[in-house]
Parts: sequence; C-alpha cells; structure tokens
Amino acid sequence: MTHRARHLGMTLLEVILAIALATGVVGGALGFYSHTLDIRARLETEMRRIESQRSVMDMLTNELRRGMSIRFLNMGLEGDVQEMEFPCATLGDYRHIWEPLESTEEPVAPEYDVPVVGYRLRIVEDEETGEEVVVGLERTSQKLPTVQVAEEGEEIESKLLSEHIRFVGFRYWRGGIWLESWSGGDLPQAVEITVGSEPLPEGTEIEDYPYPVFRRVVYLPGGFAGRRGVIIRGGPGR
Repeated sequence: MTHRARHLGMTLLEVILAIALATGVVGGALGFYSHTLDIRARLETEMRRIESQRSVMDMLTNELRRGMSIRFLNMGLEGDVQEMEFPCATLGDYRHIWEPLESTEEPVAPEYDVPVVGYRLRIVEDEETGEEVVVGLERTSQKLPTVQVAEEGEEIESKLLSEHIRFVGFRYWRGGIWLESWSGGDLPQAVEITVGSEPLPEGTEIEDYPYPVFRRVVYLPGGFAGRRGVIIRGGPGR
C-alpha cells in the first residue's frame, strides 16, 4: 500500500517542474500584457500628437483665411521662417450690449473684431543647464491693432496651443516664388506651414529638418495677387 501511494503522489522533482512551468506561463502572460500596454500607450501618444497637430493646423488655416490688411495703418502680415503675425477678422461677442446697466457699474469695454494674432515657438531657459528648451507652439493676440508698441501681459495675450509641436516653419507665396519672409502692409497669396514634433537639431538648417513633418499650404483670399492665384492643397510631409 505504501509503495502504491508513493507512485500515486508527486515527487519533489515533479513539484519543482510544475512550479517552474506555472511560473513561466504566468511570467509570459504578464510580459505579453505589459508589452500590449506599452504598444497601446505609444499609439495613444501618437494619436494625441496627430490630433493636436491637425487641430492647430485647422485653427491656423481658419485664421489665415480671415487675415486682412489694414490700409490706413499700413499693417498686414509680418513674418519670417519661424514666426508670423497678421490682423485677423473675428466675430466679437456683443451680447453684453443688450444687458441692462446699473448706474453704479463701469462702462462695458468695447469689443475689437480685428485682433493681431501671431504664431511662434515658446522657448524657455532650462534652470539647471541654462540651455534653451522648446516648450511648444504658442499663439499671441493683440486685441487693439492701433497700439504701435505693445507689451505682453498687457496689450498682448499669449497661450500655449500644443506641446506636441516643437518645430515650425513658414514660407510665403508671391507671384510664382516662395519667400522666407514677408512684410510691407499686405498679405501673401499663400502661406506654407510646416510643423514637427521634435525640435530642430542645433546647427541644422530649417530645410534640412530630419524628422517627419506635417505640411499644409493655405490660400489667402485677400492676399497679394490673389485674383491670379491658384488654391494649393497640402497634407502630411515626409
């Protein structure tokens, strides 16, 4: 009976092998689960990056198409390869003019529907290394265009639009040629916008940016020689 029971039970070696096998199976399952979570996290990050770039592109496109030149101020688009600003026609919120005012209240400030908006990279200095760090793309807004010398925080508001955009490049179309800067109180016929998620490496020219980009060319209806223009459409770059 004792001899038979010994054969029906498990030896120490069999127990060890069973534990090792179970541990391997559980470890493999946990490793696969962790790998799946990592892939999912990277896909979600990439989706947020693409969505952020598309949202900013759409916002920039809409505002550029509402861009205008203010003739009596000789004010139009001013820009170079890394930043630009321009007067933009907007629809102000005039609901407050119908609200009754008490005699003790201050007069309601007027709404300006042609702010000067700008786009540029926000760059800060690292406290530890002292190096300049690109934080993301920011939008500025000067509500009163007649202020010739405006200060940020007072006449100019700034807002960080996206931390997923740390490279930007602009070019301006005029009469069959792309220019790297624009000024003179008018608008270009079109603006090429290029954005990327990685900062431009030090010592690298903008045209040699080595990372994937998203590019769009925006036609400006009120731009220079706009009557002779052709609408150019853009999409993802290399």
